[in-house]
Amino acid sequence: MPQQPTSPASPPLVAPAPEAEAVTPTTRKRNPLVSWLLRLAGTALLLFFLWKLDLDPGKVVQELLSANMWLVAFSVVLVFPLIALKAWRWHTILKDLGIPVSFDRAYRLYAFGMAAGSLTPGQAGDFIKAWNLQQEGYSLSTALLSNVLDRLFDIAVLVLLASSGLLLLGSGFLSLLPALVALLLGLVAGLVVLSIPTWRDKLVGLALRIVLRRKTDATQGDPESRLRPVRFVRVFFLTLAATAMVLFRVWLLALALGLNLNFLELVASSSLATVAALIPISIGGIGTRDLALKGILAKIGYSAEKAVSLSTFILLLQVVNLGAGYLVWFLRPKSEKNVEKS
Repeated sequence: MPQQPTSPASPPLVAPAPEAEAVTPTTRKRNPLVSWLLRLAGTALLLFFLWKLDLDPGKVVQELLSANMWLVAFSVVLVFPLIALKAWRWHTILKDLGIPVSFDRAYRLYAFGMAAGSLTPGQAGDFIKAWNLQQEGYSLSTALLSNVLDRLFDIAVLVLLASSGLLLLGSGFLSLLPALVALLLGLVAGLVVLSIPTWRDKLVGLALRIVLRRKTDATQGDPESRLRPVRFVRVFFLTLAATAMVLFRVWLLALALGLNLNFLELVASSSLATVAALIPISIGGIGTRDLALKGILAKIGYSAEKAVSLSTFILLLQVVNLGAGYLVWFLRPKSEKNVEKS
């Protein structure tokens, strides 16, 4: 349902895009069952590797039970300010792209998308956010672009942290540094290009023609709003603030387990474990994150049981993110639910 203007004298900031509903992708979809079976097989294989490393499950359970649960609980409740920081960044991007939704609405949509994305393959949560904005009368392509920019900022900072984290692992891993630096420069260049309106419209139009296999107008909406560049510096610092919150949550979990990590060790543990968890051969990063943390923490002198315990608590945070996202969404105002039904 298109948003109404704030006053009769002022036109709506973004024109509805009814033609977007008729656009249907013709690309071949991957069977979700096959994707889940591959992830299950990958998770089982990685758990087998962990078992072959002479891991003592009893010690892992003991580490978890003896952890400082007050610190764990503090890390858990920080999910709500974390969502707020990420939603603030997305809200800024949306405004710059000509989608002036309120912060409250952006907060709830971001929380719901984060929760849905953790249960569905292919980060479907991003499409769910874009689809909800389309239902409100905004351009689907612009909404999807906001999610692309949001993701790219996260990935750019993650690659930056992972590059610095390699310094902890010694000279044997420094050969990966040039590739990560090249990737980081490419991401920054992509963000800059997408922040400039003229190049942004051209690239979005090209992407839509490739994905949808038909000519699609990517420049819908109010011309003045389309000409505004994305506030690159503000969004970047909001990304840094959200990343600092993520690092702080992991540091609390490490402290709860008796792991005294300095800043570089924390950055390496968090960023490289996150990169490992993104490898699409397991569910929730189970196995890949454990192996990455084992290798990193072994360099510092901690046992495999400590590493797997920390990985287990990080998995707990993912489950908390899922539950918090759905909680925020289901507690949205009744007036908002009525608008969605209309």
